[in-house]
Amino acid sequence: MSTNLFTSIVLNLTDGIYVIQEGKAIFLNDRFGAIFGYQSVEGLIGRDMYADVYPDRQSVDLFRHVHEQLLNGDRSTVSWGQPSARLDGSVFWIEVEARLIEVEGKPAIFGTFLDRTDCKLIGEAMHATQETLRLLLDAMEDRVYVVTDDYRIVYANRKMREGLLGDLEQDFCYQICRGQQTRCEDCCVDDGFFDSERPLHKEFYNEVTKLWYSVIELPVRMPGIEQRTKLAVARDITVRREAENKVRALTRKLLSVQEDERKHLSRELHDDLGQRLNAAKIIVDVLAEDLASSPGDAPARMRHLSEVLKDSVQSIRTICAGLRPSPLEKLGLVDAIRHDCDSFSTHHGVNVRVSAHGLEGVRLPHEGEITLYRVFQEALHNVVKHARASEVAISLVVSHPVLRMRITDNGRGFDPARAVPAGKGGLGLVGMAERVELLNGSFELTSRPGKGTRIAVEIPIA
Repeated sequence: MSTNLFTSIVLNLTDGIYVIQEGKAIFLNDRFGAIFGYQSVEGLIGRDMYADVYPDRQSVDLFRHVHEQLLNGDRSTVSWGQPSARLDGSVFWIEVEARLIEVEGKPAIFGTFLDRTDCKLIGEAMHATQETLRLLLDAMEDRVYVVTDDYRIVYANRKMREGLLGDLEQDFCYQICRGQQTRCEDCCVDDGFFDSERPLHKEFYNEVTKLWYSVIELPVRMPGIEQRTKLAVARDITVRREAENKVRALTRKLLSVQEDERKHLSRELHDDLGQRLNAAKIIVDVLAEDLASSPGDAPARMRHLSEVLKDSVQSIRTICAGLRPSPLEKLGLVDAIRHDCDSFSTHHGVNVRVSAHGLEGVRLPHEGEITLYRVFQEALHNVVKHARASEVAISLVVSHPVLRMRITDNGRGFDPARAVPAGKGGLGLVGMAERVELLNGSFELTSRPGKGTRIAVEIPIA
């Protein structure tokens, strides 16, 4: 390589280059001068590097000390970063690399400068951002942590660290979070969770701390960690759960009181008003017989009054049957449903089929029976009022630990999403679902226009 070509390359490098021998600058390229604010480097050659060339008086001692270490043989090469200042006093950040060489048989130091001000500012900004994020996460009252697919926690915020049930460095996440010795049953570190990129929500009860938590988990990628990881945010919902349980218990109590009131009202209607109407009908019938030969329309009026009283007595019985399902108390759930279905078929001309399996000798608690019976009543009411069905199938199956009831009709069907217009009723469906949920059961309604309707109910049984 020719000397001119070599000189041209060195002078145009983006690195600032210097060579020091016996404390004097024996070579400087133009980039070195530009970095420190010199118009030209020609007048600097041969001058004292530390006293005359390097302009920053605050860091010159560090600069000299590193070079002395090289000359003393402590190191053969060294690199470091430091703040420095230009001729105009402006501060910037430099990265320096220096190595020991020989020039004409004498030791010398060859060095390069890089202006790293932009990188330093970016690094400081990133550090500030990370610190801000850390402070933000530590200020949260939710437990925030990151778990790898081999059950290790690689990050935990302040709230999480306060409630650890194990050693963050040594134990697995199921030990730290729940105090268990085996992985959690609802764990989602597999089964395609990391490929789905979808958040997962779950709630769990901690048997050790006696607290309820609502957790959202999301697959994430953590820089510097080879394993797949997920971010988890857990919120203590114990107070909410306790409030829900209190509301649930109160609602069940209200329903129980409501059923008791219905029984009381039914008894009063049947034993008091019903008996009075029956007595009035008997008196009217006796009067009708006495006036049978009387002239005028008196006998006809008496017969009409007797029919009105007869219909009133029947209405009272119908109301009482709705308020207090006596067939349920006398016959049990299955036979009460069969009894009502026979009556329903006779009055409305609808073919109703009832099947029951596994209920031999099984008797539900009263609130379970009354809940299923009320759902059954409401379903038949909807068949008459809305579905216009010709066939209804009802099945009851016990499969421990649940009892399943299915009610299917071949009626008009409807769109469940548009089934409850505001202010136009629909509380029957809502009431059915709420009654079932109070027993920790499940209620599902399936329907399509022209395809009929199916109601599926499951409740736990002892």
